[in-house]
Formats: sequence, structure tokens, C-alpha cells
Amino acid sequence: MKVLIVDGYNAIHKIPEIDDLLDESLEDARSAITDLAREYQRRHGGIAEVHVVFDGRDEYMGLSFNKPNQIFSGTGEGDRSIIRLAQDKSEKFHVIVVSDDNRVGNSSRAAGATVISVRKFYEFIR
Repeated sequence: MKVLIVDGYNAIHKIPEIDDLLDESLEDARSAITDLAREYQRRHGGIAEVHVVFDGRDEYMGLSFNKPNQIFSGTGEGDRSIIRLAQDKSEKFHVIVVSDDNRVGNSSRAAGATVISVRKFYEFIR
């Protein structure tokens, strides 16, 4: 089985249609990237878990408005949260990380994850 981890804001800013949503609503942009991750799960098959990680203000962590599949790290902790999650999940699952961030990609690969670009992720579900 597989786990999909998406670098939320990195992906939002790389997909023009979703980046444009930021002008109207941050929540809509977050929901759109989370929906895309779930669609990737549906089309890809074999993905047991989906996690979309966002750098978040510390006061947002654990609040009830967080939607399923969304993780809010502490402020400035998004990259580390993705890397830690990839390390933890790679013990039991094949992990797929979606990010164009070099640090996230290199560290996730070192943990045994497959890293794909945001472009490849988006093209798969378009």
C-alpha cells in the first residue's frame, strides 16, 4: 500500500488555476489542492492514505475546522513535517511525496520515498 503526501502551499503556487483562488479565498485554495490529492488517490489506486501538509499558524493546529487529509504544521515547520511524515510512513508504506522543494524532495528520497513534481502530479489528474 501507498501513502500520498502533498506539500500544500508549494503545490498551490505551482498550479495556476489553484493559485488564482488565493485572490478570493485561502480556504478555497486549500480545499482545491486537497480535492486534487483525493482525485489522484482515486485514479492511481493502491493509495491508503492522503495527507496535504500546510505551514500553519500555531494556533490553527488541531482545531476542528481542519478538514480530513489536511495537516497544519507549526509556523515555519511545513518542510520538516513533510519530511518527518515521509520518514514515519516509509516504515510501513511506499510513500509518494509531491513537492518541487529541493530540501523536501532530497530528504524524502533519503527516507525511501518516491518524489514527483507538482507538474507531474497535476498532469496525471487533468
